[in-house]
Amino acid sequence: MSIRAIDVAYNCLLNQKEGMTFKDLWAVVREQLGYTDVIANKKVSQFYTNLSLDGRFASLENNVWNLKSHCKYTDVAVREEDLEEPEEEEEDVEEEEEETEPSDDELNEGEY
Repeated sequence: MSIRAIDVAYNCLLNQKEGMTFKDLWAVVREQLGYTDVIANKKVSQFYTNLSLDGRFASLENNVWNLKSHCKYTDVAVREEDLEEPEEEEEDVEEEEEETEPSDDELNEGEY
């Protein structure tokens, strides 16, 4: 059974208390898995996606990655005030549709 890139990253970060930049982490992963430049270029985006989605990892400032178990809660928690309010585009679309629909009077004007 072959080892997955995400597992190599996990094992690598187990020994790194401060974390690693994505570039350095990817360099370790591709070296351990023996990826050629061609293969590495094909796999790097999927690796980044997997890293982002795997709940064991935390993305910190300056594209540094670490294990959540090595981080303080305040380093990885999302503050409510940092979240953006969703835009209410749907209401704007409905208002525009209402404005563009002809009234009954406009519809009946051409019938005489």
